[in-house]
Amino acid sequence: MQTRSTPREPLLKRLTQIEPAPPWGGGTVILMVVSAFLLLIAGSFVALTWLPANPEAKLFGWGLGNAGLIGLVTLRIRNRPEQRQALRLRPNGTPLPFVLFIAVGFALALDLLSLVITGGAFLVAPELIGAEAQGSLITWVLAVVVLVVLQPISEELVFRGYAFPWLRAAFGAWPGLLLASALSAFFHFLIFPPDYSLTQPATGSFPALWFGLVLPFLAALVIGATRAITGSTRAAIIAHAGFGLFAVLKLLALAG
Repeated sequence: MQTRSTPREPLLKRLTQIEPAPPWGGGTVILMVVSAFLLLIAGSFVALTWLPANPEAKLFGWGLGNAGLIGLVTLRIRNRPEQRQALRLRPNGTPLPFVLFIAVGFALALDLLSLVITGGAFLVAPELIGAEAQGSLITWVLAVVVLVVLQPISEELVFRGYAFPWLRAAFGAWPGLLLASALSAFFHFLIFPPDYSLTQPATGSFPALWFGLVLPFLAALVIGATRAITGSTRAAIIAHAGFGLFAVLKLLALAG
């Protein structure tokens, strides 16, 4: 039976409590990360080939890649009940609306920190570069579907579902949290390069590095802490969706 720490336990204790080692090894973790990378590249290639002149092609391609990754994980665990259990996807009593609310609050706090650190740069998430200039209904629909639904599910299955418990079992609570977060941030940096040169020509290299790598790392720390405290990958998915929702709302503010 899937369990989680009791609410009476201190947050720090829940954060540092390591769950039993998952029934997969480092090879599976590498396979899933590489599969995620290749599927997103393939989805982008297909979309840009089919819709070369469409400004929403990149978003559509990333949506295809994320959907493909969700399908891959579903196939992998279909006949592996021990892996389904270890992925911690079942409801466990965690108040998911509260998790969403807290995640949006953290996203707002990190964005305010970004304004201070970058000297007032108010930039969209790298996934949405150029979208603020479109303003079409299809852009908004794709932004919500990709950043609030597909991306949270697919990335959390890989980074907080597969990678997180194995890294913590192998390297310890804090190193595992940091490594899983760094892996997630580096993946983002490669897949969603922070090239603001076309939409924000005056943007320097530091703001691009901050929004492309450092901010995703900080967000991943929050999502990873959510996974550790709740013992639930489902809660991590909701937390990621909160960050995605904030990114879409920020896009609305910039487009507005």
